[in-house]
Amino acid sequence: MDTFHWMLLLIVAGFLLLGVGFNCRDKEWGVGLLSLGVVCMLSSLLYKVYITFG
Repeated sequence: MDTFHWMLLLIVAGFLLLGVGFNCRDKEWGVGLLSLGVVCMLSSLLYKVYITFG
């Protein structure tokens, strides 16, 4: 897989985690999914920086 597919995979996974976590935000594991989604979205940003400048 090239870099476009990895970026797309990270972004889609992040959106899915954020969506499920937001729907279940009243439970502890929902908040965990929200935070994991945020980390996933930030990792896609860091991966793009690595591709561009690395």
